[in-house]
Amino acid sequence: MSACADRSSLNGGLADLHASIVSNPRASLSVRSTPEEVKRRFHTLLPLCQRARITRIGDVTGLDRLGLPVVQAVRPAALSEVTALGRGLTTAEASVGAIMESLERYYAEAIPPQRVFLATAEELAIADGLFDNLVVPRSENWRTRTIPWITGVDVATGHALPVPVELVHTCYTDPPPVHDGWFVRTTTGLACHMDARSAYLHGLLECIERDAIARAFATHGFFDRMRIAMTELGTRVDHIRSVAGSRGISFALWHAPSPAGIPVIWCQTIETCPGEPILALPTEGYAAGPSLEAAAVSAMLEALAARAGAISGARDDQTRAHYKRSTEDVVAKARQLILAEGSERPMSAAPSPTIADAGSLLNSVLAAGLGPVVAVPVGHDLETGVQCVRTVLAHAHPFAVVR
Repeated sequence: MSACADRSSLNGGLADLHASIVSNPRASLSVRSTPEEVKRRFHTLLPLCQRARITRIGDVTGLDRLGLPVVQAVRPAALSEVTALGRGLTTAEASVGAIMESLERYYAEAIPPQRVFLATAEELAIADGLFDNLVVPRSENWRTRTIPWITGVDVATGHALPVPVELVHTCYTDPPPVHDGWFVRTTTGLACHMDARSAYLHGLLECIERDAIARAFATHGFFDRMRIAMTELGTRVDHIRSVAGSRGISFALWHAPSPAGIPVIWCQTIETCPGEPILALPTEGYAAGPSLEAAAVSAMLEALAARAGAISGARDDQTRAHYKRSTEDVVAKARQLILAEGSERPMSAAPSPTIADAGSLLNSVLAAGLGPVVAVPVGHDLETGVQCVRTVLAHAHPFAVVR
């Protein structure tokens, strides 16, 4: 593809993606699949698992005492993380989540070469400041460098817009691919679903979440001022809290304000039962959602799923150094933070917006200056209908904090 291609028009694939995303802007964001639909989806995905070389789908729920479903998908040939975790309130839901997370990286590792072209940002007339938040330190002159690009679609305008391939692919090899090294490596905004619109929405909410959490890390006094009470957040929050509490695990929730006004929750859990803990340090979960309840549920399940993932020992980037014995000072401080009382704000005092539909979500993001919102089709499977989309929030803050 020429660097001088007309970016105001879309080819067939991009046009279809954009049409799918904007086809029903007033459709609710809170639609949930029935258990029967999730089971059918799981069985539909099994042939694709074989083609993607996912060799194992393991139920690791029993490694922890909680009983909340956690499933692990394993793809040994992956060029990033070999394992993927799925969580949910049923085993089928957790299984579908694990498979989709594994498929995200599968597709993003194999972007067809014919979709990639070389150019500089200046040659493409990329607007000043676009993607600058996403570069690694000391990459200020990236705009004059020849790098690979892939074409996405600006969701708001419907126009084609080039995106650096490094913000899309997941070929996390050592040494890295030629021309890499200018942007933060992250899977933020990468999502698979049974349709392109759902994949885009999943990715956009993840971009909003990571941006808000990155801002929270840089906010002095965040943990003191932004903790919220767990009462009156909804029946699903109450259920998860009750199950975990009966097994000696406590929660704390913080509201991470997004400039877009989208609810974002930071959750931490820690064991409080007597005796030597399975995991001494807390586990964390982050989520954005159309409501505080939706965000809280997702963040809580992610934090609990992280327990089973750590116990399984399948991730080589999480060692015992992350989960030391409870006698250490750092654990005592973490416990004190989570169990501290009196700092919670009631739900009525915390911002509690509800984002009703995809159109409102997009408008909120653009009004906050985080856009443009670019959707890049990454891959698809004709047999199952699975679509993989990378959503890039061009002015968001990257979340790449290692603790």
